[in-house]
Amino acid sequence: MLSKRTAAPEALTDRKRQRPGLWLALLLPACLPLGGCAGFWDDVTSRDFSFNTFFNKPNPLLVLHDSTDGDQRARALRALHEPKQYGGSEQEQEAVVKILVSAASTEHQPLCRLAAIQALGHFKDPRAVDGLTSAFYNAGNFLPEPAAMIRAQAVTALGETKNPAAVELLARVVREPPAEGPDADKQLTLDVRIAAARALANFSQYQATEALLHVLQTERDVALRDCAHKSLQVAAGKDLPPDAKQWEAVLRQGNGQDLAADQGKKPKLFGIF
Repeated sequence: MLSKRTAAPEALTDRKRQRPGLWLALLLPACLPLGGCAGFWDDVTSRDFSFNTFFNKPNPLLVLHDSTDGDQRARALRALHEPKQYGGSEQEQEAVVKILVSAASTEHQPLCRLAAIQALGHFKDPRAVDGLTSAFYNAGNFLPEPAAMIRAQAVTALGETKNPAAVELLARVVREPPAEGPDADKQLTLDVRIAAARALANFSQYQATEALLHVLQTERDVALRDCAHKSLQVAAGKDLPPDAKQWEAVLRQGNGQDLAADQGKKPKLFGIF
């Protein structure tokens, strides 16, 4: 079926041109097993869509089906947008979400996972948070450096979703104690925690501000403390200095809770380090 794609535009009748939904129904079953390839849906849902222009330019569906080149696959994944934000159907939404969620955790090349994760960060669909969380934990399939890059991109994307469900993982990551071992491993863990601290600027929930306050209270690293302070200023809407006691007083007053209360021990998130 795919080998006939170049002849498709010429073979279309006027009736077929007016019924793109039929073509979607035929292509959807072939698309899902591929684990990628749906920039297609963005083209289909655009207002000026036509099959002629669609087939005359690279089709992400075919790129992800045929190519093992990391750069090409990453571009195809990064090009995907959420159908529902552009008037797309439930069928299109389901296809794109499944493709990106799968790619974020199962693509064999780090570059492709990063592209899928970046795309998911712009989705409003609640399944994006689940997919990004899975991508964070499944990054251990790679060596420490690319794994840390994937984790950092995952927490960054979680922040971009602005979905309150993302706060739990972000708070846990930023509260993680400094890593032990070689300096390189310590820096990788720190980079992920800094990314999580930046992401928490998008949330004003108690769990988010409490996690950032915890950094000010306990962390020695200057870069992480500075990032937590800036995120606190944005999340709380307060222009206070990086003084933990001042922040504790303000946040406690706003939440009516003891921010210094013990939150309990959590399992380490960076076991491979």
